[in-house]
Amino acid sequence: MPETAKASSAPTSASVTTLPHHRHPAKDDMNDAAELKEYEILIDQGHHAKYRPLFNALSLVQETIHQPFVRCDKQALQQQKWYQLISIAAVLGGALTILIAIFEFIFRSREIPLTWTEAVVAAITLLLIGIGQGFQFKEEWLTARYKAENLRLLKFRTLTDSRLWCPPFDMRLLREELEDEVRRLEAHNYEKAKAWASEGVHPRICAPPCETPCEDALHELIDYYRPKRLHSQTEYLSQKAKKSEGKGAWTARVVRWLFFISFAFVLTHLVLQMHALLETREAREVTAQAAKEHGTDAHLDGLHTTQTNAASADDALFTMILIGFAAALPVAAAGFRSYRGSREFERNALRHQATRDSLEELERQLRTSSSLNDKFRLLGFCELVLEMDCREFMRLLCEVEWYG
Repeated sequence: MPETAKASSAPTSASVTTLPHHRHPAKDDMNDAAELKEYEILIDQGHHAKYRPLFNALSLVQETIHQPFVRCDKQALQQQKWYQLISIAAVLGGALTILIAIFEFIFRSREIPLTWTEAVVAAITLLLIGIGQGFQFKEEWLTARYKAENLRLLKFRTLTDSRLWCPPFDMRLLREELEDEVRRLEAHNYEKAKAWASEGVHPRICAPPCETPCEDALHELIDYYRPKRLHSQTEYLSQKAKKSEGKGAWTARVVRWLFFISFAFVLTHLVLQMHALLETREAREVTAQAAKEHGTDAHLDGLHTTQTNAASADDALFTMILIGFAAALPVAAAGFRSYRGSREFERNALRHQATRDSLEELERQLRTSSSLNDKFRLLGFCELVLEMDCREFMRLLCEVEWYG
């Protein structure tokens, strides 16, 4: 903590281990304001060789990348919210339109009110689809997310640039190059994001620059990277995997139960129809036998016919209700499947789990390794895994049809 650092100006290990990233994962891996304050205190205490290079590097990325990232991230969250609202409303409207049409077929005596209701719901659904297509919420969301995640990758790629660690230093040139790269990324569109997703990752060799002059500073970079990047990402992936897995599980159960209940209505209808056929056959045989033995009574025949017609009308209505529910439930299941397809819950959960597993193994190796060369090699592998995950996310969502 800063208070501990201020208590003594001696270069003790206690003042170093009080840094926030030495204690717990960072909640925001793109904002280094807190770390910069801590490093500034340690530099004032006289730890120039160990903390000044990382302080300069973090200052550069904080000033050039942080605000553009915040803008893109905020835009991505807003567009994602609208995309989810519109897609859910469109799927719900489409399913409701079909359900109303089915019940209109069953309750024909109320044909006009249901017809108008069906027309209104269908018009609203078409309007929602038109709004989604016109404003392109999904495309805007994925484009903004592509920019934000590439800015995140750019930040940690920049921190391993040898020109930040080895003299002579030309911070002005580095700043100009970084600002140009940020502007280039912010100018990209959806087509560029799709093209980037279709490409494979391009591995690069990550090795410690000028190890001898700044070995302590490079070790500090690794100590900064582990909680700031790896721990925050693995914690995020764990939460997302659990959330996606939970949503995928309950929506899958709903689809299964809707299918089985629909099938139960079909079986019920089949049993009732078979029972009605048997009763009709038995009634005809009894009537034929009675007519043969005693003759036909016209009055009784007419009364029997009237009662039979009334019972048949009730049975027909009940049969139509059964058929209606048997047809309506698969429509509701299809709506849930469309919702599940627009979110890709299970695939995203597996993607999060696989990426987390890779990062946890790399973090373990990074924690136990004592070689600076090995640490930087592992750092490069970590960034490779995270870039692959980002590209896979884009591939998965770019082809999703959000309205059905």
